[in-house]
Amino acid sequence: MNILVIPSWYPNGLDQLMGIYHKEFCEALAMSKNIKVNMLFIERERLNNPLKFLFMPKHKKISEKNYHVYITRMLNRERLNYKWQIHSYVKVLDHAFKAYLKENPKPDVIHAMVTIPAGYAACVLGKKYNIPVVITEHASYAKTFFEGQNKSFGLYALNNISYFTTVSQYMLEEIPETYTPKAVLPNLVNTDLFKLPRKKINGLKLIQVCAFRKGKRIEDMLKALKIIIDKKEVANVSLTIIGDGYLKKYYQHTCHELGLDAYVNFIGRQTKKEIATILNEHNIFVITSDKETFCIPGIEALASGMPIISTKCLGPEEYIDEKSGKLVNIGDVKSLAKAIIEVYKTIDKYDISYLRAIAERYSPKNVTAKALKIYKEVIKNKEV
Repeated sequence: MNILVIPSWYPNGLDQLMGIYHKEFCEALAMSKNIKVNMLFIERERLNNPLKFLFMPKHKKISEKNYHVYITRMLNRERLNYKWQIHSYVKVLDHAFKAYLKENPKPDVIHAMVTIPAGYAACVLGKKYNIPVVITEHASYAKTFFEGQNKSFGLYALNNISYFTTVSQYMLEEIPETYTPKAVLPNLVNTDLFKLPRKKINGLKLIQVCAFRKGKRIEDMLKALKIIIDKKEVANVSLTIIGDGYLKKYYQHTCHELGLDAYVNFIGRQTKKEIATILNEHNIFVITSDKETFCIPGIEALASGMPIISTKCLGPEEYIDEKSGKLVNIGDVKSLAKAIIEVYKTIDKYDISYLRAIAERYSPKNVTAKALKIYKEVIKNKEV
C-alpha cells in the first residue's frame, strides 16, 4: 500500500514543534509492514521578505526515517487576497505532485492533515487523479473552516473526500453533517519511550510541557503555585516548565513578580528522550490551556505513570477521569491549587498500570492500525 501524506504544517523555521505529530505519524506508518509512505509539503513563506524568497531554493527533499519529505516553497499571499492564496496553493501542490510522480508510484491514498489548505487542495488533487483522500483535522479552530470565507473550501473538502477524521471526539461533533464516513484518528505517542521505572519522589514536583503561546495560560499555573506555597500545607514544592515560544519573557516576568524564582525552573525545549527522563523526576503533570485538541504531552505524562490535573479544555477531557487525575475550570486558579494539593495528598492511590493503559490507546501500533483500517476501506470503496 502506497500512502502520500500532505500536511498543512511541518516542523521548520523557528517553530520546530509545529506539525511534529505529522512527522511522527509518518515515521510510525513507515514502520508498518507492506506500507510505503512519503510526505509532500508546501511551505508557505511570509511576504515580509520577498527578495529573500527569490533566492531561496524552491524545492527540497529530506530523507527521514524510512520515508522522504518533498518540500516546495511558495509565497504566502494570504494578507493580499485569501482566496487567491488558496487557489495558488492548489496549483503549486498540483505541480509538486506531478514532480513527485516522476520519482514515485501513484499513491493508493492521499492523507491530508488539516482541512485548509492541505485538505481542500488534496481533494482537488484526488478528484483530478482518481485517488481516495482522507483528512485528519488537528486545528483547534476547525469550525472556522466551514464558515465565512472558508465555507466554500471546507464544504468542498467534506463533499469530495473518502473519509474525514479528527484527533478528538469533540472535534468530530463540531464538523458539519456529511455523508462522508467520519471517525476519530488520534495523535500517536511513542508510549514505550516514557515507560521508565518510576522513582520515589520527595515533595510536590509539578511539571508542564507546552509551547509558550497564547492560550496555554502558564500564568495560571504560576498563580496557583503561589497559593500552594503560601498555604504551607505541602513541603518541598517546585515547578518545572519545558517549552519555548514568544511569551517566554512574559512568563518569566510573571514568575519573578510573584516571587517564585526559587521554585520555578524554565528549562527550554527538550528532546522526547530528555522529556521522558524529566517526567520521571516529577509526580504531577498540569495542563492550564484555554483549548487543546488533544495535548500529546498529557499522554506522555500518563505513559510515564503520573496523574494529570487539567483545565476543562476539551481534548484532555477524553482521557482524564477520576482515576487518572482531576479537571478544573479554565482560569480558576484557586480550584487549580486545591486540586493539586488533593492529588498530591492521595498520590499513592493512582495506579501506574491504569495510567499507562490509558496512554496505550494512543501508541503507534494502535493508531496506525486504525489508519490502515481506514485506508483499506477507502481503497475497497473506490474499487466498487
